Amino acid sequence: MSARTLLVVGSGPGIGRAVTTLFASKRYTNVVLVARRAESLAAEKAAIEHAVGPQVNVRTYAVDITDLAALGKALDDADAAIGKPECVFFNAARVLPSAFFEHDVKEIEYDLKITVSALYVLAQRYIPHLVSLAKAGADPDSEHSSSAKPGFLVTSSALPLEPIPQLFALSLVKAAQRNLVQSLHMAYAPEGVHVGVINVAGAVSPDDLERNPANIAARAWDWFEGLRGFEVVI
Repeated sequence: MSARTLLVVGSGPGIGRAVTTLFASKRYTNVVLVARRAESLAAEKAAIEHAVGPQVNVRTYAVDITDLAALGKALDDADAAIGKPECVFFNAARVLPSAFFEHDVKEIEYDLKITVSALYVLAQRYIPHLVSLAKAGADPDSEHSSSAKPGFLVTSSALPLEPIPQLFALSLVKAAQRNLVQSLHMAYAPEGVHVGVINVAGAVSPDDLERNPANIAARAWDWFEGLRGFEVVI
């Protein structure tokens, strides 16, 4: 059986680190981390290796994902080095206050590149591969039978359905993102790919009983492992 790979786009502390660490400890031998800053990626790599142990191989790529050519080049390198991912976890977003009519339209366009365009490029690149894994896993004559668990997971929030005017730009792009992911779910969940959102419907805090990173990760894993529909709401 080939090594399993988890691709994380938008790596960082909090939800990103907690989900990555737990998922890696449960299933994945290889982890690919993508984020903007090399120093932040170094910290994430160290934290994951410390938590999971020497059995995990972590590779990092410092990329601005709005630069789609640079993103593609980084993914080409990762795919060639360790193979395409069995699961994609998209956790990238820019949380920035936005006031009506003062917020420049270019900022909205930039957020759309992060939240929607980059995600769509990842879907273009990997959903066909994930469908192939699902089909191979369902084939009793395949060497991958029953082993693959293809996933395409996205961190979301309550903003698509309950927008906040002071965060109207983030609310807008998150609504577009949810629409995209739901459409992908409708098209490819029947093909055996677990496409869905981890809906964190409130502020995240280490002190919150429900919405702390460790609990979010645990709930997300239970949802993913059990293949329980389009979303888990936390």
